[in-house]
Amino acid sequence: MKTKLLISILALVPFISMGQVNDSIKALPKYGNDSVTCVTNLSLYREAFKQWKDGKFPAGGFDQSYHYWKWVYENGPKASLNTYVDGVTIMANYAKNAATAEEAEAYIDTIMQIYDKRAMYMGKEGYVLGRKGLDYMKYRPKELKNIYDILDRSVALEKNNSSDAVLDALFKVSIQMYQEGLAEKSVIIDNYDRISEIIEYNVKNNTKEKDKYLNLREGIEGNFEPYASCENLIPIYEKKFNETPEDIDLLKKISYMLDKKGCTSDKLFEKVSIQYHKLNPSPESAFMLGKLMLKNEDYDKAIVYLLESLGMEDDAKKYTACTILAHCYQQKNNFPEARNYALKAASFDPSKGEPYILIGQLYAMSNNSCNDPKLPGAVFWVAVDMFEKAKQVDSSVASEANALIRDYSRYFPSMDKIFFNSLQEGDTYTVGCWINRTTKIRAAK
Repeated sequence: MKTKLLISILALVPFISMGQVNDSIKALPKYGNDSVTCVTNLSLYREAFKQWKDGKFPAGGFDQSYHYWKWVYENGPKASLNTYVDGVTIMANYAKNAATAEEAEAYIDTIMQIYDKRAMYMGKEGYVLGRKGLDYMKYRPKELKNIYDILDRSVALEKNNSSDAVLDALFKVSIQMYQEGLAEKSVIIDNYDRISEIIEYNVKNNTKEKDKYLNLREGIEGNFEPYASCENLIPIYEKKFNETPEDIDLLKKISYMLDKKGCTSDKLFEKVSIQYHKLNPSPESAFMLGKLMLKNEDYDKAIVYLLESLGMEDDAKKYTACTILAHCYQQKNNFPEARNYALKAASFDPSKGEPYILIGQLYAMSNNSCNDPKLPGAVFWVAVDMFEKAKQVDSSVASEANALIRDYSRYFPSMDKIFFNSLQEGDTYTVGCWINRTTKIRAAK
C-alpha cells in the first residue's frame, strides 16, 4: 500500500527549482480551488497525525489517514505549513519501516521533493534549504557535492540567520570534500572565514541562542586547527590576492585571517595591509600598519602610520598608538618626542604606569648627554621620580618600578658630592638639558 501511495505522489510532484514563485502561485487561493474539502481534509489528517505522534509514531499508524494528507498536499499547497513539516515526518517514518532499500530510497526522494515544494509555496527558501541539507546529510551522507551545494545556498541566503546546525554541517562537509579530493583546500579556509563572521555576529547579537554559537565556535576552531597553519594559508591567500588585488572585502578577509593565525611576519601580510590602506584608508588600517612596521623595525614608516591612526575614536587604541610612537621615537634617539607621546598615552589611560616607566628610562638613558659634571648622577633623580609615579598610578607595574628604583638609586650623587656643591638632601634641584625637570636631592644609599 505504501509503495503505491508513494508512486502516486511522485507522479504528481515534478522537480521544483528553488525560488520559482510566479504570479500563478501568488494568485492561488490559500485553500485551493475546493476550499471546503481542503479545510476538511486538513483537519482530519491533522487530528490523525497528532494521535499518531502521541503514540510515538508506530509503524503503519498513519496509513488510514494518509490519503487526507495527500489530498491537501496535492490540492492545497498553500493551505498550511504543517502539510510540509508533517509530510517530512510521515515520509521519514515510512522510510524507516520500508520493506526494501529501494522503497526507502523512494521515500527519501519524496522528502526532498517536499522541501522543494515547501520553498516554492511557503517561501523562506534559505531556511528550507538548510533543513533539506541536514536531511540530505542524514540520509545520503556519501553525496557530498549535493549536500554541500544545498547547504552552501542556504547560508548564502540566510547569512547571519543561519542556524548553528547548518553552519556546523557546511563546515564538516567542506572538510570531507577536500579529504576526498572533491574540492581544493581553499574551500575549508573560505568557509571557516565566512562561518566565523556569522558566529561572531550571533554571539554579539543573538542573546537567546548565544550559547549555541559559542559552542559552535569552539567546534569550528577545533576542526579548522589542522588547516590553520601559515604554510596552508599563505599560498591560498597569495593566489587570491594576486588575482584580485583591488577587492577590498578580500583584502580585509586576508588581513584578518593572517593576523588571527599569527602569520603577520610573512611579506603577504604587509602587502595586503598596505594595499587595503591605499584603497580604503582609515585610522584603524593605519594603526594596523603602524604596528606592523614597528615589528619590522621600520620606525620611520611606523611613525607615519601611527600619527595617522590617532584619528581613531577608541581611547584604548589611541593609548596603544601613542605608546608605540614613544618607543619608535626612543629608537630614533628623539627623546623629547618620545616623552611627548608617552605623556599623551598617559592622558588616554591615566591608570597605566607603562608611560611613566618609559619616561624614566628615557631620563636614565640621557645620563651622559645631560650629565652635570659637578653633580654626576643627578639625572637619575628624575628617572626615579617617574618610576615612583608609575607604581602610584598602576600597582601592576610596582614590581618592575621597584626594581628600577633600586638599580638607579645606586647611581645617585654621593653625600660628598652634594656637600661640596653646597647642597643638602631634600633641597630642590632642576635637571636641565631637554629634561628640564625639578626634583629633590637624594644621596646614593
